[in-house]
Amino acid sequence: MQQYWFKKYGWAYIPVSITGSLVTIAAILLTGACVWVLDRQCSSLSDALIHFFIYFTCIAFWWKWIAESTAQKPNNHDAS
Repeated sequence: MQQYWFKKYGWAYIPVSITGSLVTIAAILLTGACVWVLDRQCSSLSDALIHFFIYFTCIAFWWKWIAESTAQKPNNHDAS
């Protein structure tokens, strides 16, 4: 029996296990830490947003990859 971490809900992935929740919380905390560090180091808003976009994109990509890899696959039972 395979344990699923996430469930696909439309375009989003919802954590359905403790591990999925921990991965999601870790991604949020890592994003928050990046915001905090960039806010202290960058001198302008545009500079901070450019750097934030790079880090956020990487974190979001890895979170989505983990969510897709461990998500429950929907059962498509066509009646045709």
